[in-house]
Amino acid sequence: MTEARLPGAVVGVWVPGRGSYVRAFGIANRATGRPARITDHVRIASNTKTFAATAILQLVDDRRLSLDDHLSQYVPGVPNGDVITIRQLLHMTAGVYDFTDDDAFGQAFYANPRMSFTEADFFAILGRHAPEFAPGSAISYSDSNYWLLGMVLEKVTGRPISGVIRDQILRPLGLKNTSYPTGQTLPKPFARGYFGGLEFNDPLTDKTLVNPAVGGAAGAMQSTLGDLRKWVKALATGRLLSPSLQAQRLQFQSFGIPGPVDLSYGLGIFKLGNLIGHNGAVIGYSSAMLYLPSNGATLVVWGNNSTNSSTPATTIAFDLAEILFPKAVDEGEPYGPTGS
Repeated sequence: MTEARLPGAVVGVWVPGRGSYVRAFGIANRATGRPARITDHVRIASNTKTFAATAILQLVDDRRLSLDDHLSQYVPGVPNGDVITIRQLLHMTAGVYDFTDDDAFGQAFYANPRMSFTEADFFAILGRHAPEFAPGSAISYSDSNYWLLGMVLEKVTGRPISGVIRDQILRPLGLKNTSYPTGQTLPKPFARGYFGGLEFNDPLTDKTLVNPAVGGAAGAMQSTLGDLRKWVKALATGRLLSPSLQAQRLQFQSFGIPGPVDLSYGLGIFKLGNLIGHNGAVIGYSSAMLYLPSNGATLVVWGNNSTNSSTPATTIAFDLAEILFPKAVDEGEPYGPTGS
């Protein structure tokens, strides 16, 4: 917490047969000194992708959509859209330029996270940049892929994505403290989010209010520690999907990033060593949810100081996993989902 300048952090570890450790540290509100609570709501940023991907895959299960459909069938005007498939968008192999890498966007968003952001603004950014690579020829993490998948969801269902995710995922799983918001405020109780500059050197400023339209299906949602615990297990074990489609979801491709542990991506889910789940970072909040298939262990962490790309919660969660399950995480126990 000191290294990442986190005012507050909440940690949950649940290990079948061994017990649990759930604790809040630090403060949720620097102005009042109110302590962080395990029940606090926070923005979960890119963890939203796991919900959007699941909703898309449910449409595939229902035969309302195919993973081999081309993006242009649902969303016109995207470079290579007549070649890009739904599977490639989910898998981060579509080659669509990541709109969050645009310098003008970054400057505007960090200056005002409440800024207006529309489909026209999104497509204007894509129009300023060439695709990263030919669809299917490489892999690169891009928020644009999931922003577009949100548009596909709404096109196919004829409904707002907030309602689709609520009815297809949140209600069936009883995730009462998770939502795809349409406004900028968080449900009570909530931890306030802070931003200390891109290098964490500036004074912390309150950036709690964020326009969810900016993140869209790539990063708009909010949740709690308890709900993320339930969700990451359901996600990792395929509770809402057919077994055949869950098997496709868990076909991971490595990003090829040098480091001691491989990071790879499936269909809206990542694999870090032998842990599967996702993480998220948005101005004010960092979060991570991880599941270890070999023993059903679950780890969830959030912190309330972040840039749009920093990962202190992921670092904490993975460090805990290395302490608790060093062989499973580092030495590559046989991989495969267990439990239900």
